[in-house]
Amino acid sequence: MDIRLIDKYITKKRLLKYESIAQYEDNLLLSKKYYIPISILEVTLRNSINQHFEKFYGSGWLVNEANFLQKDLLSKIFDAKQKIKLRDELLTKDKLIAELSFGFWANLFKSSYDRQMRISSLRQIFTNLPSKDIKLINRSELFKIINHIRNFRNRIFHHERIVNKPEFQNIENEINEILNYLDKEVLDFSERLNNVH
Repeated sequence: MDIRLIDKYITKKRLLKYESIAQYEDNLLLSKKYYIPISILEVTLRNSINQHFEKFYGSGWLVNEANFLQKDLLSKIFDAKQKIKLRDELLTKDKLIAELSFGFWANLFKSSYDRQMRISSLRQIFTNLPSKDIKLINRSELFKIINHIRNFRNRIFHHERIVNKPEFQNIENEINEILNYLDKEVLDFSERLNNVH
């Protein structure tokens, strides 16, 4: 791309974060590589959590703001409802589930939701969770991994630099680990789609 066009459309300020235009291009290609697995992870995770919570709190647990939800997540539900209302759309549970951010779903694994995320619940949300004899996976461990993926996802979706970031050197394994915990077929689906050119 011509330097004049780079200055106009990409901007020198953005490129200061990169060693060269080639590294910027590498960043775009790396972001592309992760778009499908992250999208599948986000959608399957929120739907799996929702289906599990519906068994205990009813199908309206989100719309009706179940009493176990903390103030920070209630605020996110309020904001999501407002966005739906501003678009003049009918508020439905499916619309609300889709509108809530990945951060909302990730935060359900924080320590304040320990009662809702006991091992028995985790095994229903993540149908392929390994047995404790193989690897002990609890709410705290899942929060750490999912929140790390969320941070990575936000960098991609906000067009920030991910290339040569040591904190993300194992991110592909973490994404695949969570996809596999959800269901081996979900991981297979993600890998198949990601290899279609």
